[in-house]
Amino acid sequence: MQNALHRFGTVINNSRKFLRVDFLNDLLYPRICPGCGQHSDRPGRFLCWSCFSTVELLDKGLCDICGNPLAGDPQARFLCDYCRTRKPAFDRARSAARFNGVVRDMLHSFKYKNALWLAEDISDIMYGALTVWFDVKQIDVVVPVPLFRTRQRERSYNQARVLADILARRLDRRLDEHSLRRIRATETQTHYNSAQRRTNIRGAFKVTRPRWVKGRKVLLVDDVMTTGATLNACAKELKDSGARQILAISAARR
Repeated sequence: MQNALHRFGTVINNSRKFLRVDFLNDLLYPRICPGCGQHSDRPGRFLCWSCFSTVELLDKGLCDICGNPLAGDPQARFLCDYCRTRKPAFDRARSAARFNGVVRDMLHSFKYKNALWLAEDISDIMYGALTVWFDVKQIDVVVPVPLFRTRQRERSYNQARVLADILARRLDRRLDEHSLRRIRATETQTHYNSAQRRTNIRGAFKVTRPRWVKGRKVLLVDDVMTTGATLNACAKELKDSGARQILAISAARR
């Protein structure tokens, strides 16, 4: 885990040229860490270095396709039972960290309590995972998992779109929030099992601008991955519309 933290930390430190840090603002309006409640010592960020070090990064023992973490530390590449029997539509998916501790708290506040100020902290961890697991130079376009229009009006923003926008700017790639649409409202996936999630999400997405994704390598962005049903449904629509490759990234895995 220390090696992973060092590797991810190095990526984040090397990307500081992308961070819009206002030191005077930090001095006048100190940022309070969502983990420990103390003043953050990370310039321009809320999560302090001490709490950042507690993040349980997903860096080993992962299914080669869906990134599902298994017990132990397999040395060779492997596929989980699900990906062996029912290969997902995406080519590879990775989550930056486990959905626990300060990551869970940040994502809950970010998604349900309008804590948009935590977006940069969350995207820091995602960007580290992106550069470790994917060849980011090959990515053509960044696409967020869309919300249905009524849900977005209720929440006033799409959390996946906010994160995708930050990642697109760091990667210097185009953000496409219009080609993939959610055309059907769905029940929350929280209390469903894997099979129920697939049924619930079936037919919920549609590509409305195929020419914008045809032949492209797409980075699909969401905040949390559980079974991968939502990402898989989105990836299937994109692939059916001619996307050449689908890479998926989320901040955390339940």
